[in-house]
Amino acid sequence: MLRLRPAARALLAGALLCCAPAVFAQDGLPAAVNRVLAHYGIPRENYSVWVGDVREDEPLLSHRADIPRKPASVIKVLTGWLVLEGLGPEYRWVTHVFLGGELRNGVLDGPLILEGRGDPRLVVERVWLLQQMLRQKGLRRINGTLVLDDRWLPADDAPVTGFEADRHRSFSASPYALMMNFQAIRVIVQPDQARGLVRARLDPPLPGLELANRLRLGSGRCGGFQRGVAVRITGEGDSRVELDGSYSRRCNSYSISRRALTGPAYAYGLFATLWREGGGELSGGYRLGSAPDGAEPWLEFKSEFAFQAVRFMNKHSNNVMARLLLLTLGAEMFGPPATLDKARRAAGEVLRREGLELSSLVLDNGSGLSRISRISAADLGRLLVHAGRGPRFAELAASLPIAGRDGTLTRTYRNLPFGGRAHIKTGSLTGVSAIAGFVLSDSGRRLAVAALLEHPLAAKGPGEEAHGQLLTSLAGR
Repeated sequence: MLRLRPAARALLAGALLCCAPAVFAQDGLPAAVNRVLAHYGIPRENYSVWVGDVREDEPLLSHRADIPRKPASVIKVLTGWLVLEGLGPEYRWVTHVFLGGELRNGVLDGPLILEGRGDPRLVVERVWLLQQMLRQKGLRRINGTLVLDDRWLPADDAPVTGFEADRHRSFSASPYALMMNFQAIRVIVQPDQARGLVRARLDPPLPGLELANRLRLGSGRCGGFQRGVAVRITGEGDSRVELDGSYSRRCNSYSISRRALTGPAYAYGLFATLWREGGGELSGGYRLGSAPDGAEPWLEFKSEFAFQAVRFMNKHSNNVMARLLLLTLGAEMFGPPATLDKARRAAGEVLRREGLELSSLVLDNGSGLSRISRISAADLGRLLVHAGRGPRFAELAASLPIAGRDGTLTRTYRNLPFGGRAHIKTGSLTGVSAIAGFVLSDSGRRLAVAALLEHPLAAKGPGEEAHGQLLTSLAGR
């Protein structure tokens, strides 16, 4: 999310603090929100708001709430709720490990086979833990290849339609049965003034991934990667990171995240790197395949619980996790392989089972990384009220960023009167700014709020400011 400049934040904070009591216009919007929209020349018709007490059926505030709009990342609230209801908070993903030969004296004479089932958070620490469990069972050396069984969800590194220019940004990684570390690398650069050059490295350093550093040491204003540095991912299978441009000697170390390699190449690279760092040996490369039919897993590596995955997804607005969660719901209901069609059908089944009719909903991939997704503020609000009365409310609310405290809202709304009392998921796309979540008012009422703003200026600060005015007015009711 784009942030307001410090001066603008201070001005907004002062305005909100002095106007904390709720003042509502006759059209339903708080007067303070109307003033923000008018200041930026945004028509009130572009802003949809729905607010309701979780204990009541009728909304307390509704303004153009039935218009379907792009939800951006607030659709993750729906994805998280679907998973908590459809799979259960205690659900766990399981990665199976098979031995493709005889294990004797710590040496496996044959391949090691990994069967992926879409674990959404198989990050570096978790892969390391998996390998520790392999060592505890006696494996030290693999005289063979690493076989990746990705039949649950084969790799497809094609960019999301409408986001082709962002295909190497880490937020646009594609879901994969053996997705490791979100398929992300950190590009880290640091000026070496003594030698008059710029050092660069990749973290993690993966086999098959090449770094071409052509950065020059400059003397201009420090702007990190935002000023003078170009990062390109090229080569067959996105296997080359190229750095060009000038990096100021005034800068300290700086890093940026990118997606590189294909899904299988990244999984092999990370596994092989960590295995060798831990003293293990792996003689071969990798290939796709599977264990023989009827083979029993040598090890079952269980993921974190689903409620933990939902929490990480929402707190950090992780797109690839959201997509994997929704795909898992489909695969569990209709069997593997995981497909988007099965995921959407499964979402419909959960909604029908819960008696929720969200007539405005157009569900794409569940992450908000979509120009197709649509939902109205009213339907989002009704979902929140339903969740607020249901058995999964605690897990869902705890997954949402706390305004001014953690996640994507650590620095947002920090000094405003509702800070710490609002669990809010935000969403932002070009021309879109949205919020959805729960606010505890001064009177002790728990309010469900959904607000969707569509305008060319929406994501450039006015959206955050309008939402801040709305939340402040609600908290002071």
